[in-house]
Amino acid sequence: MGWVLIFLAEWGDRSMLATITLASTKSALGVFIGGCLGHLVAGTLAVVSGHYLEEHVSDRVVKLVGGVLFIGFGLTTLLNIY
Repeated sequence: MGWVLIFLAEWGDRSMLATITLASTKSALGVFIGGCLGHLVAGTLAVVSGHYLEEHVSDRVVKLVGGVLFIGFGLTTLLNIY
């Protein structure tokens, strides 16, 4: 089921479009293996860094920083629209 979430999160992403382009012009098997390894490395990095953050940074700080960033990105988006 996890692959469905990854697919939906990546749908229309530039990396997905680049992968489609590579697969159509290069070895599809090579692109498949490279894409899988790339996702493996990125997922492993996310898990390891998340584990590190959980051990060394309090949950409150993570929520505070995430909230501030979310508000900042929202304001930036609003300012760029108008």
